Amino acid sequence: MSTDFSKITPCGGNCETCGFFHDGGCNGCRENGGKCVKMWENGCEIFKCCEEHDAYFCGACYEFPCEFLKSKIAEWDKNGIYKLKQLAKEFFDQKHKNNR
Repeated sequence: MSTDFSKITPCGGNCETCGFFHDGGCNGCRENGGKCVKMWENGCEIFKCCEEHDAYFCGACYEFPCEFLKSKIAEWDKNGIYKLKQLAKEFFDQKHKNNR
């Protein structure tokens, strides 16, 4: 089963695994412009950074993994960089497969 990247957040999270998304308290990170009711109600710096770098998510950014991301993601996920690397591999594999 492949990942539905429409629900993947810029930091590599998945809105479909969030209780706030399921109970209707949040429409999703992208739909809310980076305002996550769970963690970043004033807007997410990672979301803004991905917009500035025209990257769908951090793992797809030409600067990945940058020092900014390493320090931010370490606040809540010690394996975040590894997960983003895995997610990026799947993202680019799907993209390549769809472009054939």
